[in-house]
Amino acid sequence: MKVSVIITCYNLEEHIARAINSCLNQTMPEADYEVIVVDDMSTDRSWDIVKGFGSLVVPVRMNQNSGVSAASNIGIREASGEYIVRVDGDDFINKNFILSMYEVLKWNNDIGFVYCDHIVVNENLERKQSLNTLDMLLDHGAGIMFRKRYLESIGLYDESLRNREDYDLILRYIKNFNGYHLRLPYYRYFKRLGSLSSLSSEREALKKKIDEDQNVTS
Repeated sequence: MKVSVIITCYNLEEHIARAINSCLNQTMPEADYEVIVVDDMSTDRSWDIVKGFGSLVVPVRMNQNSGVSAASNIGIREASGEYIVRVDGDDFINKNFILSMYEVLKWNNDIGFVYCDHIVVNENLERKQSLNTLDMLLDHGAGIMFRKRYLESIGLYDESLRNREDYDLILRYIKNFNGYHLRLPYYRYFKRLGSLSSLSSEREALKKKIDEDQNVTS
């Protein structure tokens, strides 16, 4: 298996099917990638929807609600692919996302991860292209393909973090491995009112603590 796509989900019954379908409808040959869906003990219909995809996905159900970090780590450990992509259960991707990102890493051994630009989608389905930068990537952590062995070498996600887990992981990752910006808007970032990305005060406090723990200077 070349690529493992990990979709994390918690109470996203209105969005999870869209995320899964976007990952299944790819130009990457079906035999070359897998879609793992980790449900973090949802209390709505999310798990039933995931199971409805049958053998098209690898379904994983957490024993208790543990947060995105723990759910992501479960998915990574379950993955058989050489490369890892994580997709939030309310986001979705362009049909060329997996193959394009994979080709960058396949032909460039000196690159440790690749990230692309976004289309930001709001609850009214209004769309706006967002050009990515490394600073922006640290803020949202979306639309990245990693080498699995490199993720394992830095210890995966910090499961004590219920927010800013991507910021912490990417900071640790870029200390050791180079990234490449693929300037194509292949990731669809869904911005929901009240989502984790909207809780700015908590996120800023966690960012400050992570910076202190990792000796990051501004």
